[in-house]
Amino acid sequence: MPELIVEAVELLGWVGIFAVMIVLAPEAVMPFLGYAVYRAELDPLTALVAASAGATLGSTLIYLVVRAIGGERVRAGVRRGSRWYLIQERDLEVTTAIFRRHGAWIVLFGRFVPTVRSLVSIPAGLLPMGLAPFLLLTLLGTTLWNGVLLAAGYATGSNWARLEAYLGTYGSVVTLLLAIAAIAFLLYRLRNLLLRHRRAG
Repeated sequence: MPELIVEAVELLGWVGIFAVMIVLAPEAVMPFLGYAVYRAELDPLTALVAASAGATLGSTLIYLVVRAIGGERVRAGVRRGSRWYLIQERDLEVTTAIFRRHGAWIVLFGRFVPTVRSLVSIPAGLLPMGLAPFLLLTLLGTTLWNGVLLAAGYATGSNWARLEAYLGTYGSVVTLLLAIAAIAFLLYRLRNLLLRHRRAG
């Protein structure tokens, strides 16, 4: 597998790295690029810059789409369907308030967590957070995490199987925790909806 990635990097160059990172998670790409650097097949600075620029663009596209929709439209939609939606206007306000206070830290360090790195673009676009600080924090957080993964791939070298196993476990654990949290939230919201309907009936 690493050899295939190295061959793809040689073929596509920095443009390919940039394009791939718009849509793929850093954990799926950066360690392989680090391995390519270890093999002296790739310049580390080129890999880091191209990958971070691509990942930042991907997150920014989500931010821009949400910002174009607008917070008021989202709130109006939630308000109209609050009887049926599992998310209510109060939930939206609480999330917005938290993000308003800690948004910079969430955008910066959310880049280190799978799935979360894409989700943080949504409240940032809804507030909306200014484009300049969003870009700066996203680029900084993305570059830091990409650098860690790149260095891990390089440092692992011939012991590649160990890194692959670690990354797989890391992603699985985070995904499982997020899934449990989402299911718990859904059950809690469904319970509240049922209680409200019984009282109304």
